[in-house]
Amino acid sequence: MSAAEPAAPTLLVFTLGAARESARRSLVPPALRGMEIGLRRACFEAALEAGRACGCRLAVCSPDRGRLPAGVEHLPQAGGDFGARFERACAAAGGRGRGPLLVVGTDVPGLAGRHLREALDLLDGDPRRVVLGPSPDGGVYLVAAGLPLPPLAAVRWCRPSTLADLSRVLSAAGREVVLLETLADLDRPADLDRFIARQPNAGPAAGAARTRGAPRRPPAHDGAAEQRLRPISDLLRRALADHRRPPEPAPAAPSPSPAIPRVTGRAPPLSLLH
Repeated sequence: MSAAEPAAPTLLVFTLGAARESARRSLVPPALRGMEIGLRRACFEAALEAGRACGCRLAVCSPDRGRLPAGVEHLPQAGGDFGARFERACAAAGGRGRGPLLVVGTDVPGLAGRHLREALDLLDGDPRRVVLGPSPDGGVYLVAAGLPLPPLAAVRWCRPSTLADLSRVLSAAGREVVLLETLADLDRPADLDRFIARQPNAGPAAGAARTRGAPRRPPAHDGAAEQRLRPISDLLRRALADHRRPPEPAPAAPSPSPAIPRVTGRAPPLSLLH
């Protein structure tokens, strides 16, 4: 790389891995756990593809290396609380190049390449900025910086106050904070329900509506993200609907016919019938 050539940005995906994330914070009944893991893997792969589309070097910080795509660097994640692990990962990833660093998780199915591009554009305007992607619950789904971050020991991570703490600490260090659009993460079963409800229905009825000229709902993701997430979200929609459908009542047993008493003995004399 020549001195005049700008360094490529790095996308650091910070994760425990799909299976561990599912075990730590399950979103579905045990019978559907495999589908949840599939959704989390799809989010992970979509994040990498979004970074690749933006020209980022790719790194993953996780406890286990697992099977990473070619060209993706692995940074081990072990020991300490979330904040300590996060800061070590940022220092390790940021030390491998002079370009900006973007850190994302794998529990935000709405994350797409346009969010990474917007963060990079904002950092181009002022490398001292720090770009944060806020979550509705007070956390963050993205942290992007063009220069090393200041110490973040005062931040209470994984709390409703995380975004406020980060903004306060960064501002106190003289760093301008810029927010991206808010994106929901997948922390609770209700979050998964809302995500699935926002997806266009892929069933026959939806296809018929488009054929009749009904307006198509804009996709929640762009490019590779939608391609990866759409099939598994359709499967989860149907599986959850089947799981929650109340059982059909058992058919009632037929009522027995009333017994007709049997008359025995001799018939009465005919004279009594006139």
